Amino acid sequence: MLNFFKHSYISQQVAVVLMALVLWMPAFITKSAFIPSEHTTPLYNTIISIFDFSPLLLNIIALVVFLFSVFFFNSVLSANRLVQKNNTIGAFVFVLMMCSSPELHSCYPFLFACPFILMAMHTLFLIYQTENPENYMMNIGYFIAIASLFYYPSIFLMLWVILSLLILGFREIRYLLIPITGFMLINVIFLGIVFLFGDINVLIDSYSHYFRNVNFHYDLNYINRILLIIFSILFLISLLRTFSNKASDKGNNIRKRLGVAMLLTIFAIIMFFINQPLMNNSLIFMMFAFFYAILLSDIKKTRLANIITIIMTLIIIFNQYLPLLDITL
Repeated sequence: MLNFFKHSYISQQVAVVLMALVLWMPAFITKSAFIPSEHTTPLYNTIISIFDFSPLLLNIIALVVFLFSVFFFNSVLSANRLVQKNNTIGAFVFVLMMCSSPELHSCYPFLFACPFILMAMHTLFLIYQTENPENYMMNIGYFIAIASLFYYPSIFLMLWVILSLLILGFREIRYLLIPITGFMLINVIFLGIVFLFGDINVLIDSYSHYFRNVNFHYDLNYINRILLIIFSILFLISLLRTFSNKASDKGNNIRKRLGVAMLLTIFAIIMFFINQPLMNNSLIFMMFAFFYAILLSDIKKTRLANIITIIMTLIIIFNQYLPLLDITL
């Protein structure tokens, strides 16, 4: 199974899309879509309000955005030499982990923020080798600002950007201020638009309401708990193997990229506890997929990994279709 995805031909790409369709099918069967509240993020609410006449259309849009994230995630890993080139391991693992819960096959805020966070990550990986990184740094600020208008906790990722620049060796104040300037510029423009054409008080209330509702209790069913435990164990194993192998074999560039990714994982774990429901906080699953894909790409003996991945795949498919049977575990 894993050897099949260690290539990148049409057959592998079709298989990834088919897997995504299988895991998203319950959303189309039930015609369910995440309905925003008054306190959901502004850009998300704007998009949903345009297409809210059709839950089916919303789910199609969500699936298209998801598939874009799937293959962009895979290209980020390949382009930055974190996995072997010309494989679809990253795409396959991303689909599995980002579709692990029935709550994750719908139209939700992080889904729209995910491509912009991936763009910020990819740009951070690139600037280490760039002679004139200023434009790239400004773009990072833009990406995080747009992501935060879809998914509020992305605001905290500006701290991730600053710390990542320090890891990458950009310690001058002017470098650190560039992404902050880009971030502020987008938000100032957005606030100006809201001030002129909307209700600024509603926006302020939305922000304050969101961050007042930090909740450390998650009402997860047993299968979601089992999957979260499995993902956490695989992440720890992947982390240890990745840092021991990549750091020694691939040089300083890879070590710094892994440091940036590890820092984002720490933020993802913190953000997991910000607000409900679980589907708003799936950055953690993206980062689990990041390190697990690196592990699977590197291992030579795939028998045990195949067994674990097949079992995990079957559990995820079962978990996705369980609500259709009206069964609660």
